[in-house]
Amino acid sequence: MDTLSTAPTSHGGLIFPLDMFRPTVLAAVIAELLLGKVRNILDATLEISRHPTLPLALARIHGNVVGEDPAEFWRTNPDIALAASQAVPRQCFAYYVRTGPNRREGFLVAQRGQALAADDSDRDASGQHWPVTRLVDQLRISVSDLANGFPGGPRIELSLMEPTGNDQNLLMTLVGQPPGEAGDEDLDDMGEEPPPPPPSRGGGGGLTQGFSAPPSPSSAGPTSAPSQPAKAPAKAPQISAADDAKRRATERAAELQELQTRSENAAKSLRFVEDERGLVVLVPVELSETSVLSNYTVPVVESSLPDGLPAALLKTLTGRSIDFAVKVEFFSEVFVDAQPLNRPKFEERAKEIDLGGTKVKALEVLAPRLGIGTLLRLGSTNVFVSRRPDAPLPAELLLSLLKG
Repeated sequence: MDTLSTAPTSHGGLIFPLDMFRPTVLAAVIAELLLGKVRNILDATLEISRHPTLPLALARIHGNVVGEDPAEFWRTNPDIALAASQAVPRQCFAYYVRTGPNRREGFLVAQRGQALAADDSDRDASGQHWPVTRLVDQLRISVSDLANGFPGGPRIELSLMEPTGNDQNLLMTLVGQPPGEAGDEDLDDMGEEPPPPPPSRGGGGGLTQGFSAPPSPSSAGPTSAPSQPAKAPAKAPQISAADDAKRRATERAAELQELQTRSENAAKSLRFVEDERGLVVLVPVELSETSVLSNYTVPVVESSLPDGLPAALLKTLTGRSIDFAVKVEFFSEVFVDAQPLNRPKFEERAKEIDLGGTKVKALEVLAPRLGIGTLLRLGSTNVFVSRRPDAPLPAELLLSLLKG
């Protein structure tokens, strides 16, 4: 999205959608983790800034604990993202970028204390597939925005040694509105709220789909300072626990409705082929949409078929299986040896197979929440099929994806 400066830089941090959260809790979680590693955080601070036009927050750690190479600090401490993901409502990305002769980029996606995906690279001759460069394109920001800490956006700073403050006022500062008179009691029930379901990633949003929901449609940037008397807007931005619960319920209903719509649309656009093992269905969604894809993973067909498949197939498919095939954008969307796959590991482990007269690379992988399958690669295109490499693979259907 932007060209990197010729001067070597090193930076990293946490990116997450700006939503209702406790900044002091986030700081305390990070502080506890670093203290558990016997790190010196006496001068350490957590700076949280908001993008001036988008509902994105960037958290960066400053101080001696980070050292002279922030990118290396964030690369070697991925557990910060896992811990932080339990203090924010949605996904968060830990990223790192180092430019210059020893260029390296990478990120890790975490939610509710679990790693969902990761990517890392220190070599890319084409210059087109650096992980963070591709990530910021999806977020509609730039690498320089991250390097400069979202310049022009509101920001707060907390000591990691003593992460204290009024969460209500801190959050309002990030939102870009005047702090209300209420204190933390308005946020007391937040910890008891169940976390929202994983954001639906329909419509091509990829791993960043959940980053599109702002905390409030009226959120203003730092340049839109209120011109009215202080008393008029002072009480308006206060967010009560009841209002937050109502907003979350509305979001959950919208997500469920979107999932239903995605499932119905996918069912209308299925392509499939039958073979000796059963059926392989090409489902037009992303690998992350497990709620949709799980409908097309049927070990043994019994009395019904998934939506979108002709009822006439039931008789011939009874007692056999149904599998799916789908395109995969990032290697890190699948796992090998309990870790997100990356390109070097794929090149090292994958075997070349003949698929309908075309040589492709194949590797057995795990798709989170879906199970074991095969990742096929032709050129720069990846396809996951929920069958092991030694199972029959429908060449014509899979090649239509790989070459499409």
